[in-house]
Amino acid sequence: MRIKLSFIGILLIIILIAFLDSPEDVYHGFTPDFSGDVSQATEEVNADGINEIVPTYSSLEYVLVSTRVEDGYMIEKYREYEIYEDENGVVVKREPTSNYEFIRYKTNGKN
Repeated sequence: MRIKLSFIGILLIIILIAFLDSPEDVYHGFTPDFSGDVSQATEEVNADGINEIVPTYSSLEYVLVSTRVEDGYMIEKYREYEIYEDENGVVVKREPTSNYEFIRYKTNGKN
């Protein structure tokens, strides 16, 4: 009897671990597809007044906004920017987002 209960307990633990480890659980039933095209298209008006679709590629980058010393720590504030580039790598647009990152460093109290 004890062996049967042990076996059933171990089996239930294995089923629970398999269920919790599935990727559907991480994404709440949604499995993302990252194999698609990540390019975007924007419309621009050229000198002739004709709308022209220019493909742009975006990336994210953090830029240092400010640095301050507070309670023995140096705190750096970074803002996230979305950078749009054309096919030649030329920056077309640089748009700030609402995301900020803060990095805190312990100082020796000399600052």
